[in-house]
Amino acid sequence: MFAFSPAIPSRNDLDWCWYLRRQGKAGEMLERILHDIGVMHPGGWADWAPSTLTDTGAPVTLTFRKNDQGLELVTEVADPSSDPTNRVNTVCRIMQDLGAELPSAALRDVISAAQGDVQLRYGARLGLRHDGTNCEVILYAELPAAACDLLGLMSPAPIKPVLEAAGETAKTTMLAYNATTKDITIYWLVEGADRTILPKLAAPAAVSHDALSRAIDEMTTASSGPELPTQKMGFSYTTKAAGGTPELNLYFSAKHLLGDDDEVERRVRACGGDEISAYTNLMDIRCEAPGGRARHTLVTVTADKEADPTLAISVAAPWHCPFEVM
Repeated sequence: MFAFSPAIPSRNDLDWCWYLRRQGKAGEMLERILHDIGVMHPGGWADWAPSTLTDTGAPVTLTFRKNDQGLELVTEVADPSSDPTNRVNTVCRIMQDLGAELPSAALRDVISAAQGDVQLRYGARLGLRHDGTNCEVILYAELPAAACDLLGLMSPAPIKPVLEAAGETAKTTMLAYNATTKDITIYWLVEGADRTILPKLAAPAAVSHDALSRAIDEMTTASSGPELPTQKMGFSYTTKAAGGTPELNLYFSAKHLLGDDDEVERRVRACGGDEISAYTNLMDIRCEAPGGRARHTLVTVTADKEADPTLAISVAAPWHCPFEVM
């Protein structure tokens, strides 16, 4: 059981600790959870190998959305250099300690079968979102590309034509289970697609593909040509426990979509980021990413049936990584 003992900041994570504490109760609670699972400890950041979660190797990333007062992050739950095959169980134990409801045995069986005997990159990660009162807990389980056939059994019927149209270019990457809402999200990565894929992606979610295309153009100041602005694009569908049409999200590498960190920050601020104090507070910590690497990780475009798509930006925590001394 977690003790929620007070965390003592030290030199190599001092900026990060003070950042979390500036976010009020939500930040304080997330800091304590990170300490209790071991990604941070009284001596500072855990002595872990760099993570593939972020370009800088940081084991934690935060996501910011306009008009969302909660603090949202994803974290590794063990040293990235350790064997990832048992990470789903590790995340489930943490979820249980936090009082969250575990995924069903049937869903865990699907994840186990999907991961099988293949080599995993990270196995599973933990997602947390705290609004100062309540904490959402999310399991992110890695799904190898070979799991696509198996996940066809889980995907809602309207999504199957999308996967057939994308063909072998669409690879499964991850499954998320939200213990608070009981929603399930499946993620794919498609390579070499153009804008003709947008109507196919929009159809199951009953949203406007033109609105998605405009949102991409407004973020990048690109022209609406036939090509997408990046070679690779992620997408996901969230099946709501309450029913209804699935929710569609698109994902782009911030570095490949917008450029270096300075340019990404400029674009994010221009698109409303200046109004997100948690984002601007993080940008005040001048933790430069070394050697062409980037702190900003993902740009997310969330489709909406009744309004324009919303944008989110994910940023690596200010982790002082080994790359800085290379």
